[in-house]
Amino acid sequence: MESAVELYGADRSVALVLGVARLGETNLRAWWRCHGLDQAGEWVLKGSFPRSWRWVALELDLISAARRHHEVLPRPTALHLFSDGLPFRRLAAAWLAEKKTATDSDPLFDALAGWDTEAGVMALTDWTGQGDSPDAKRVGLASCLGSLAAAALEHDSTLSSVCGRLAAAYGTMGTELIPPYFDLVP
Repeated sequence: MESAVELYGADRSVALVLGVARLGETNLRAWWRCHGLDQAGEWVLKGSFPRSWRWVALELDLISAARRHHEVLPRPTALHLFSDGLPFRRLAAAWLAEKKTATDSDPLFDALAGWDTEAGVMALTDWTGQGDSPDAKRVGLASCLGSLAAAALEHDSTLSSVCGRLAAAYGTMGTELIPPYFDLVP
């Protein structure tokens, strides 16, 4: 059976990154001060970007999430879902840029736009296939999920696992942002 993410037509990592970015919006978990897909975001963005406001909203979510994560985890060896050391944010941004040229809506957008907090958490749990919080160690304002060697990041299976574990940690998080990350080791 195909997962919901495959039915949406987006790469799993793209859907997970956008899902976490959406879950952090002000009307859901409020981890970052962004109103991308909520009523305020629609009202403001639809006037300026009538055709592509949905994609602009998700781009703003990505930017807000990345900024907030970089505030909490400013070092380049902390690999989080939105870090430059992992490809996930860039893949999601490229996917959004491509969607801006499409003339029709996308099922992933429709799913994300319809989320309330419970639906978002349930979707992330379904998409990651992980219901329990991954083993983590609280380190300051963040949560370390372990370490990763740079060579391991060259394998698609490792990247897929890393993306799933990082995204799953957000599903068990409350309104306090405690960003999950992996330490990059030589």
